[in-house]
Amino acid sequence: MDTPSDGWEYLGRHPIRFEPPDIVICRPIGAVTADDVRAGMAYLDRTSKRIGRGVIYLADLSELTRYAPEMVLQNFKSFPVGAMRASAMFGANPYQRAVTDMILRATRLLGLEIGRIPIASFPDEAAARAWVEELRRKG
Repeated sequence: MDTPSDGWEYLGRHPIRFEPPDIVICRPIGAVTADDVRAGMAYLDRTSKRIGRGVIYLADLSELTRYAPEMVLQNFKSFPVGAMRASAMFGANPYQRAVTDMILRATRLLGLEIGRIPIASFPDEAAARAWVEELRRKG
């Protein structure tokens, strides 16, 4: 486990940190609760305000075991607009990828703000970070 001296903070048991200039990376461990999601959204909101623009959110889902899709969707309804400009997830198992795809389709169908930002899944962190670099190059 990482130590506080290496830049990681914790949302419950889930490590999260800001990487300049604009990345927030979280590594959820075990089950994610509604409180965890709210705390994560608040972290993204605070960080985006501090840097003056939306962050790029990376999520390492390799140690995630469970979350309720309806809980995530409900929290997305109150997502702070402008806090996140893109998100890349990696390390998810096939079930998690299917649930994530379902949630993303729902956000788009409901016309939620978060459904309009680029969000993609990748097999590993290197592929996710390469996608982030491509987004940056495109402006």
